[in-house]
Amino acid sequence: MNTKSAYWLSHTPTEKFNLIELAHTQRAISNFVKILTKEEIPVEFFEQNQGDSMTDGKKIAISSTINMHNIDSVVGLALHEGAHCKHTDFYVLKKITNRLLHDNLMGGRRWIELLLNFIEDRRIDNLVYHNAPGYQDYYRAMYERYYYSKTVDQGLKGKEYREENWESYMFRIINMFNKNADPTALKCLPTVYKAVDLKNIGRLTCTKHSLELAITIYQFINMHFILHSQDKHQVQENKKGAKHNKTSKEEIKKAFAKQENFLKGQTSKTSLTKKETKQVEAIGKSNINIKEVKVLESTCPVHVINGITPAIIESNLYGIFSINDLKFKQQVEDGINIGKKLLRKLRIRNEQITLASKRLKSGKIDPRRIYAADFEEDLFYKIDRSNYKPISLHVSIDGSGSMEGTKWWQVLTNTIALGYVALKMDNIDLTISIRTSGKNPNLSSMTAQIPLLVLAFDSKKHTLRDLKRLAYYKCNGLTPEGMCLNALNEYIPNSSYYLDSYLINMSDGYPTFETYGVKGTLKVNYRGEEAILDTAKAVKNIKKKGVKILSYFIQSSTTETKEKELNENFQIMYGKEASFIDPKNVNEVTKTLNSLFLERNLIS
Repeated sequence: MNTKSAYWLSHTPTEKFNLIELAHTQRAISNFVKILTKEEIPVEFFEQNQGDSMTDGKKIAISSTINMHNIDSVVGLALHEGAHCKHTDFYVLKKITNRLLHDNLMGGRRWIELLLNFIEDRRIDNLVYHNAPGYQDYYRAMYERYYYSKTVDQGLKGKEYREENWESYMFRIINMFNKNADPTALKCLPTVYKAVDLKNIGRLTCTKHSLELAITIYQFINMHFILHSQDKHQVQENKKGAKHNKTSKEEIKKAFAKQENFLKGQTSKTSLTKKETKQVEAIGKSNINIKEVKVLESTCPVHVINGITPAIIESNLYGIFSINDLKFKQQVEDGINIGKKLLRKLRIRNEQITLASKRLKSGKIDPRRIYAADFEEDLFYKIDRSNYKPISLHVSIDGSGSMEGTKWWQVLTNTIALGYVALKMDNIDLTISIRTSGKNPNLSSMTAQIPLLVLAFDSKKHTLRDLKRLAYYKCNGLTPEGMCLNALNEYIPNSSYYLDSYLINMSDGYPTFETYGVKGTLKVNYRGEEAILDTAKAVKNIKKKGVKILSYFIQSSTTETKEKELNENFQIMYGKEASFIDPKNVNEVTKTLNSLFLERNLIS
């Protein structure tokens, strides 16, 4: 499908857009409207029981039924309503009753308002079309959808709507820019064309001008009806030369009604439920992306949640968050206290080490050696300054259901401690991610699982408040190890002379993931030796970037009987350095990292 929107869509779905695609589209359209209006005007999806009206100048509602066939027209409609926000004086529309009462025109209100909408639309669309040429394709798509059709074309060329009445005039007037328009179809139509003067519509500079022109046209046509009773002979004359229409009058009437509704701002908008609206809002605020990763002999989407936002907690989009953090409040406080103790030991990392070399034969002149200038050559000195080498630390945690309980409490406490330290240190950057699976928000089936990578915390951009939101996470789901690690790879920086990059993994089981497709058929079955080797391949790709990996298998009573087998498979996945650890001794990980932080690895 060749559309203008294909240039900025992350991918081109063939079916109706799902919730994540809707959120991305909403964000893009909001940006277009912002560029057009230079204002922050919300673009929202139409909700149930919300009513179906034109923009009020403060926000824009769009339909939730979007696909690659109508995406350009949806963008065009949003831009059109954005143009109303920028160029239409809503006060004039609000006070139109006063204007009509003043001139005793209330009897013609329906036709005056329709004429006003038509003229005002032409005025604002002309402004945008000529001042923002980059949006022209979207406008063309909108007009193709709402104005141009074979039915309308046949109606304009045929014998219908040639009677001297209001419906005929309005049908002919609002289609006067159609190439099949016939200015002679009605007796007074040439005069109306001249009054509108579509080619010079830019002469109207405000909504008030549009209203006055609408009233003038109404008065002219109304006076024509008063002075000239229906002339059957004239009707027959008008129908001469008109083509016989194969399309029924009812079909043309429906097309005309669609155009009238567009002018009134009553375009057909499919609504979202309140739950879906909250979910789309959460996706938009949480910057959720989809990464297609290779899985065995196929591909699978991994949903990447960039940040734990209040919106995604409240909506519980994937079923992995709790709205109550009291359960882990103690672990958060303990983690911060441990972090404060670690920080006191690590203050030295923020210091710069200075070494002054004197009595040199080149460099800067040492003023204290000037007295020896006549008989000494070593009057110069040099100062070398060294810093601790920056560390980029990525802590990736298995957040599957088997981690629930003591394991998660200990991991959460120590991870919070590391996050607190990273927030206070200049040369330690820490990212925390959680690997799990959750309910696919785009599908209704409870078996429709999706691999999830939650980028929960980044010390470079987040605060302590963001770090504390880890307490809202609840262990759930499966263990799509290699799938999530493949998606995680791009978020881990390469090691270099100027940076040491580490990946710290904490998990407690084999890689496992499955999801079902149509009619309950197993679509992805990720387990066993294939999944272990796939995870090993993902780890190897990370290591190629010079990233050092420290991996810890968190034991439990159920794993002790299979310790040898688990140890072998764990080392296949993460390397010989991988080790087992008791959940009660997870603080050993923190101690290891503490020693790592204090290594005297300097760069000049």
